[in-house]
Amino acid sequence: MTWPVFERTLEHVRHLVARGTQKELSLTGIGEAILHPDFVKMMWAAREAMGSLPIYLSTNGTHMTPELAREFKRANVGVYVSLHRPEVAGPALEMLDDAYVSRAANHAFVDSSLDWAGQVKWHVSAPRVDCVYLNKGWAVVRQDGSINACCMDAHGLYPVASVWDEPGSLSSHSMDLCRNCNFKVPQALMEAAA
Repeated sequence: MTWPVFERTLEHVRHLVARGTQKELSLTGIGEAILHPDFVKMMWAAREAMGSLPIYLSTNGTHMTPELAREFKRANVGVYVSLHRPEVAGPALEMLDDAYVSRAANHAFVDSSLDWAGQVKWHVSAPRVDCVYLNKGWAVVRQDGSINACCMDAHGLYPVASVWDEPGSLSSHSMDLCRNCNFKVPQALMEAAA
């Protein structure tokens, strides 16, 4: 993601924080966010936009350093570490613990796995519950500035908006991908669409 796209994303965040509808922010996407050369700068800009509201990050831990762990602590960013690679996840968790960072281990790929709405051949053991993205109106900002209403839309096939649209104009809705997903479209959204 370029800096102009990120800055424009933060304009949307500030708008939603001012409205009282932005309750948290996740600096996570498809890929490893901490690989971005400006990640720390972006994290601090996000902290400024969010005030004291929660910010989270998911990582596989391969690029965790003690210095980065201390930055997470200073910025009050909670970190989820995926256990896909235990040989790097373990040391990453230890670095976060040493820096007193609020952290959790993510083992969902084992005990709550899913197949990315039928896009990959993988065992599905995740519970069939309402989609939190649709339920809460969450969105994913992709590196090109397109906005998707689904974290499963890895290829960006179903954009609902762009960061260049007017802040507050985003409207989340179900899409074709929802038909193959183990998460359910919330009943209220199905009734509204009927």
